[in-house]
Amino acid sequence: ADEPEREPVPVEIIARERPLQVLQNLIGPLISPLASAGLIIVVVIFMLLEREDLRDRFIRLVGYGDLHRTTEALQEAGKRVGRYLLMQLVVNIVYAVPIAFGLWVLGIPNAMLWGLLALALRFVPYIGPIVGALLPLFLALAVAPGWSLVLWTAGLFVAMEMITGNVVEPWLYGSRTGLSPLAIIVAAIFWTWLWGPLGLVLSTPLTVCLVVLGRHVPQFEFLDVLFGNEPVLEPHARLYQRLLAGDPEEATDHAEEILEEKYLFEFYDKVAIPALLLGEQDRVRGVMGDVQRRQVAASAQTLVANLDDSAQEEAEEEDPAAAEETGSRKDKETQGEGEDDVELPDGTDMAV
Repeated sequence: ADEPEREPVPVEIIARERPLQVLQNLIGPLISPLASAGLIIVVVIFMLLEREDLRDRFIRLVGYGDLHRTTEALQEAGKRVGRYLLMQLVVNIVYAVPIAFGLWVLGIPNAMLWGLLALALRFVPYIGPIVGALLPLFLALAVAPGWSLVLWTAGLFVAMEMITGNVVEPWLYGSRTGLSPLAIIVAAIFWTWLWGPLGLVLSTPLTVCLVVLGRHVPQFEFLDVLFGNEPVLEPHARLYQRLLAGDPEEATDHAEEILEEKYLFEFYDKVAIPALLLGEQDRVRGVMGDVQRRQVAASAQTLVANLDDSAQEEAEEEDPAAAEETGSRKDKETQGEGEDDVELPDGTDMAV
């Protein structure tokens, strides 16, 4: 009799990885960033060892014809970077001490270690605080059942980050770096792309140096214009641009910002009249058409009316009785002027 055919038995061959292969798979992805970090550290060390020679070469290359300006730029860059790093250290300490104390209260093991790690990692913008919070969160998940300890730990980090970012940093930093917020973000992206994680750490100090260079060296002025935090347009030019664009609302906001530090007559004398003179110059040169001229005039009238309303509202808030009396007196004067206009003779029966 014919024997029935047996179905093939699937066989799975499992190849055991060698320990060396496992180690290579684990360390392989880390080789590139570690190599970049090591290379940058070596470059920084040699730059520090040769700082005097590099300074002289920089002066010879950029500002040999104006040593005073170049020296001032180097000193300002050093002071700004030094103040930034000092303030960053103070902010990190203010951030890390409550973190360590809070983790100790919550019962997280090695709370002091995680506090020091949070202090060090916060030098890395944006991603440093996140990495510093992940390890305590994983530890909280491992040492306690449920999610209560994890949520308390996450709440501690979130609360301290919000307090530090919204209260402590603006109070301590102010305008010490001389960079706009957008410039800080763009610099972080660029230097991270160029140098990796260490580029992210050095992004703000390097960009501060570039901005200071732009402020003192005319050839690099565009760096200060792009990344600096100082206004690049004069107040009257900015006001005229808004009037020319037909945007009296933003022009009013700009005027109110100026009026926080100056009187109304100073605004008209130093800002509004020079802005209108720019318009007159454009009209004389023939670059302003009738439509733009009417638009500037209408925007200027709206601006004056808005400022008048704002001044009247402030007067009413300060002294309601006086403001009401002034308003009634103006109404009477207006009515009186109207009556006088009606009663005035037309002069047809008068001989000269």
